[in-house]
Amino acid sequence: MVREDFSTIIRKIRIFSGAILFAYVIMHLLNHSINIFSIDLADAVRSSYFHPIWQNPVGLVLLYGSLIAHMILGFSSILTRKSFKMKAKDWIQIIFPVLALLFLLQHIAVSFIITKIFGGEETYSVFFAAMNTEKPTDLIVGAILFSLMTIFIWVHGAIGIDAYLKQQAVHHNKFTFYLKYPSLFRFVYWVVPIGAVLGWLSGLRNMSFIAQIQSFELDMPIPNYLGSIIFKYIPQEAFPIIMQVEPLVMKYYPLVILFIVLVCVFNVVRARFFGRIMISYPGGESVSIPKGTSVLEASRKGKIPHQSVCGGRGRCTTCRVKVTAHDGTLSAPSSHEIKAIERVGLDDNVRLACQLRPTNNISVQPLLNPENTLETVRSARALTGKEQETVVLFVDLREFTKLSEKKLPYDVVYILNKYYAVCGEIIEKNGGRLDKFIGDGIMAIFDASSDSNVNSRNALVSANAISKSMKTLNSEMKTDFSEDMRFGMGIHAGSMIVGMMGYGKTVTETAVGDNVNIAARLEELTKTYKCELVVSKYVADKANIDTKKMKPKTVDIRGRKEVLEVFTFEKAADIPVKLPFITI
Repeated sequence: MVREDFSTIIRKIRIFSGAILFAYVIMHLLNHSINIFSIDLADAVRSSYFHPIWQNPVGLVLLYGSLIAHMILGFSSILTRKSFKMKAKDWIQIIFPVLALLFLLQHIAVSFIITKIFGGEETYSVFFAAMNTEKPTDLIVGAILFSLMTIFIWVHGAIGIDAYLKQQAVHHNKFTFYLKYPSLFRFVYWVVPIGAVLGWLSGLRNMSFIAQIQSFELDMPIPNYLGSIIFKYIPQEAFPIIMQVEPLVMKYYPLVILFIVLVCVFNVVRARFFGRIMISYPGGESVSIPKGTSVLEASRKGKIPHQSVCGGRGRCTTCRVKVTAHDGTLSAPSSHEIKAIERVGLDDNVRLACQLRPTNNISVQPLLNPENTLETVRSARALTGKEQETVVLFVDLREFTKLSEKKLPYDVVYILNKYYAVCGEIIEKNGGRLDKFIGDGIMAIFDASSDSNVNSRNALVSANAISKSMKTLNSEMKTDFSEDMRFGMGIHAGSMIVGMMGYGKTVTETAVGDNVNIAARLEELTKTYKCELVVSKYVADKANIDTKKMKPKTVDIRGRKEVLEVFTFEKAADIPVKLPFITI
């Protein structure tokens, strides 16, 4: 077994700590939302369910350990950046938690002082009473700051969880439920923070209302009544220390952030102008890059063709290079890279370009087409491959061989072209593209939308329309040829490798992978079930068709260990849902 390298361990710690913190945040925010109904109810849920999970030795170690680890690793990744070129989502992942920590650190420090040092108790009543004692302007500012802190923390966590679950579902076939029910998770992503903010604002309003009533009944000023709630749970001796927290955080935290920004600027400047190395390629081409940049990134920067089907995640090994020369020593391959190299059985001097980050000058030879020159490789359109979620539709005519034996060649060509025209027009109209014609079969790909739900629905729209159109076409065929054309269709979706493949003038964009084969198997099953369409339950769920009255069938797919759930339709035109054309 390959020992995990340090970077892999760090990555796992970051993921684990982030998951723990996100679990805490979602429970905390859901608890906030209960204030919409009652402050007392929110406090009761907090003490009965929330605190038992987190306010115990194991929970405290997990929570505070995860917070410290996540903060350290987050700031470390920021401090070691060598470029400010990032996607908007990456900027959000950095800026939002930095801003949130300004308020979060105060909250954590105050909570620790109250509960751990002075043995007091945190309740919603205390927080709302304390905020209601502030001046009206301070109260508004406090409510705004709380809302912003909630949004910043939630968005940071949601982006991280979303990226992780999608990556696991698409590339490792784990947590596939995340892709099956996107609407549910979208609902959670919106409802939880909105509910928390509304709950907090409701609690403030309710406390103000309660204070007015109780102060009147007890014949005491409102500030005195609110103060009595605070002093009931928090010892008075704690307040001098609590009052020092905000000035200290406001004084020193901005200085820490300024230091981090300066270090980042220094690293970027040093990497760009001083810490550069040279990557040399066959044919005399070379690229100057900062130390620590991957060879694959260097190839892209220098516009040198370099295959990478998986997008640089170290899974496909298509970016492999042979190291022909280097100054100094190379960094040892990570366990992730070792596993990939050993799986393919490559030599010791072969590395993955996406994983190799040299710190000295180096010469490499891409091994995509080792027999070709660099100029030949540059002209190859097949360098555009990528792994992505794709929907595939197979259509095949039944017993067409027997039909063709009875007809003249002209008639056969005429019938096939009519069939191709009907199917092709429908597929293209509904956002698909004709991949290839295989005799009397058609393979179509639906990947025009970034939303796989839309692609799945469009594939079913096409199947529905093909069924109806083939009925019309058969009426015409009866008149001209006294023949019926029967057909079968199979639809499946999943992670596939999509790119330009072939040789010479026959290079076309196509999809390959196990999920393509499964779609073809489903089309073959239409013969067994004597139906027009077999569609995987995965596609049916993503397309959100009404299958409540239908029972899925369980089938064994050749070459697949797990069984597959499918739905069969005797007539694809009978798919139980209105299927309008969906614009991409």
